[in-house]
Amino acid sequence: MSPHYSEYDDQKLVALLKERDDVAFAEIYNRYWPILYKHAYRMLKDDSESEDVVQEVFTNFWHKAPSLQDDITLGAYLYVSTRNAILNFFSKNKSHSSYVNDLAVFMETSQEITDHLIRERILARLIEDEIMRLPARMRAVFELKRKQNLSYKEIADVMNISELTVKTQMNKAISALRKKFGNHLPIFMGVFW
Repeated sequence: MSPHYSEYDDQKLVALLKERDDVAFAEIYNRYWPILYKHAYRMLKDDSESEDVVQEVFTNFWHKAPSLQDDITLGAYLYVSTRNAILNFFSKNKSHSSYVNDLAVFMETSQEITDHLIRERILARLIEDEIMRLPARMRAVFELKRKQNLSYKEIADVMNISELTVKTQMNKAISALRKKFGNHLPIFMGVFW
């Protein structure tokens, strides 16, 4: 798989998928399969059934790709698709009383998780937008550290600047992001390191 696909945001991947780009589909699959599987397993408590549900979601997603809206929130779309596939599974495979009990538990937790995923995606997008507003050198230092996982020394060598300048630029970038996002930024610090 081309390494650059992993750098694309969801919107770009969806646009490529609508053109039947199978590498974009593979990237979406690899990006979302683990979280969708965990959710399915949490509800179904069975490896095989959970894998089948998630596989069904991605199969349907591939077939519906050309007609997807350009502005979909991919994580939320796939999550809701998984929730619906689980509900279909329950209705086909469980006794009515067991289905009702499982459905009640499922509905209590699914809304919270969906809301969290949507808020997380929106915040990540806002942070990315703010990163794009950083001054060019500061942004370059920040992205070399974040995307390439380079050391300060390596960044200094690549950019032909001192390590102290690299450190200063990183600190300023993080400070600017913290000023903008306050307590929400630490949630995403793993994304930046």
